[in-house]
Amino acid sequence: MLEVGRIRGVLAAALCVCAGSASAGEWQFLPILKDGYKPDFVLSAVGGALDPKGADRHTYAGLELAMNCGLFQTPTGVVRTKISYGGYDHDGLEYRTFEVNPRWTVPVAQNLSFGVGPGIGYVRTEVGSRDTHMFAWQVGADLDYRMGRMSLGVGARWQDTLDKTVAPGTNGAENWLVQAKIGLAF
Repeated sequence: MLEVGRIRGVLAAALCVCAGSASAGEWQFLPILKDGYKPDFVLSAVGGALDPKGADRHTYAGLELAMNCGLFQTPTGVVRTKISYGGYDHDGLEYRTFEVNPRWTVPVAQNLSFGVGPGIGYVRTEVGSRDTHMFAWQVGADLDYRMGRMSLGVGARWQDTLDKTVAPGTNGAENWLVQAKIGLAF
């Protein structure tokens, strides 16, 4: 398995390369207000493994709604906004996450796109009777394949939170998520 530091470095480098590529040309602001804007909604069921700091890796399940960003678009590629809700429940530790992850996506083959970007979120953890609510930020990457209305994808993201006490001796809810998804475009 890759070291966490190496994975963070690869994600950060990919984000910088993508941001540099998207900076050339003309940006569109509020494309949602322009004729021809299509949100291209995809609703997906998501499953994977969440690996929280200080706890065991275990099953993660949730939903994701992806759409073309209505706030801005880059001159190349497409910014896709991915809104997701999911959870992890293992050995008395519960995570519930709500995330907004914009991904700058580019085609890599016919019907196959790669996306990378930052995100923000809200994490609720529960350990016994302790309930903790935290702001989160993350960075991730996705690979999505479209077959007509069906969408398949895989992704990975690293998430960190404010350092609030989750359980005695555990501050914050830093975690890694590796996921697969199957969805329907509408």
